[in-house]
Amino acid sequence: MFVFGAGPPPADLAVPAGALRSCRVQRIGRAQDPAWFDAWRSGSLRAIAKQDLGELAALDAADQVHVVACEPTAVTDLGYLEGAWAVVRALTEAGATVVLDALAMSYTPAAAVPAAGAALDVAREIRVIFETDSTRSDRAHALHTRGLRKFGAPDLVALCTDADVELVGAAIRELAEEVACGLDLALPRHALEIAPGVRWVAIEDEHRIGELLQLNNEARVLVDDHGHNLMGVAARAPAPR
Repeated sequence: MFVFGAGPPPADLAVPAGALRSCRVQRIGRAQDPAWFDAWRSGSLRAIAKQDLGELAALDAADQVHVVACEPTAVTDLGYLEGAWAVVRALTEAGATVVLDALAMSYTPAAAVPAAGAALDVAREIRVIFETDSTRSDRAHALHTRGLRKFGAPDLVALCTDADVELVGAAIRELAEEVACGLDLALPRHALEIAPGVRWVAIEDEHRIGELLQLNNEARVLVDDHGHNLMGVAARAPAPR
């Protein structure tokens, strides 16, 4: 988590002791490395920030960032994730204005940081992205998650078309929720029953699509039961009864 703000650093943070045991916190002022600092609010990240925040004045005014990092040895109880949000919450209460979840690639204004004791919201912790640009000869586009690394799990990727996004996106979101809640994806194939008579499988990322997407995480690729990508699956889906 990158927690941006302006002005002097907070003198004291009201952070639960357990949170600081599970996380490292480092303050970096813009003056230390202006190019590195500004990279987090320019280029493609700026487009994401505009989408998530609408107004970028607070992000542009930031002159310091606190980097909150966790390196858990086990992810079963997600205590480290709760600890990270506790530190983030303390920083925003002390005046920080914008939070960047670098794994999910999502920006959150301080006012939207979850309250203490808030239930786990997988939709907040991950992002589902449809890449509209494609360099593939078959014109397939990637629809994928970001952020499942926080749950010790691989991100999910599918190759599909614009017309397939609703169907494939719903399947990926449902599977991501299950994975975040502890489902282990079977290897080499994890079967998914999409509809009566329709089965997809999640397989290993043998073509290293995750690297091309710069997921910084392992990936599993959703394909049909014959091993083909999901281009055109919406047109082939059974009609609702």
